[in-house]
Amino acid sequence: MRNMRCLAALVLFEALVFNSLLLASGQSPRPSAKATQDNPGARTETKAIFAQLREQWAGNLHAKRVEASAAEYALDAEFIHPNGTVFQGSAAIRRLFQMVTSSYDSDLQFQSQRLEVSGDLAYDSGRYNEVLTERATKKGLQISGRYVTVYRRSGDRVWQIVEQIWPVPDKSGAPVQ
Repeated sequence: MRNMRCLAALVLFEALVFNSLLLASGQSPRPSAKATQDNPGARTETKAIFAQLREQWAGNLHAKRVEASAAEYALDAEFIHPNGTVFQGSAAIRRLFQMVTSSYDSDLQFQSQRLEVSGDLAYDSGRYNEVLTERATKKGLQISGRYVTVYRRSGDRVWQIVEQIWPVPDKSGAPVQ
């Protein structure tokens, strides 16, 4: 029952964040009739674009490409860590990636469960599974949980992360054999 309440609260939070961002950008949170028409081709293309963005994000982390990782974020982006720490702006996010990649190896997979796009804003949420290996000890930890990533399309039509939230993991720190 507790998990259902947490999931419901997360979905409500996602909707509130997305609608707040839409209103702040001057866009309506309600799509036009044309936007709601069933267009499987466009939906498939949109899903493919965001699947590629997720894979690129995980690949940059895995390969320790700090500059490429930082470039995925807008200059005013925020990364909200599971412990509540907010890394605000590209310089702080770059330092976060430098810290993580200097100590850990990451094998991360995303399972998107919800993707919504409205104009130049989008959000993607779902689950992740990660094996995080501390390089000094070679000990791995299995971590799984949920994520929410909010994107904004820039003037040059590139999707960049403006907000990324990793709530407290479902399973944290289970040793990997």
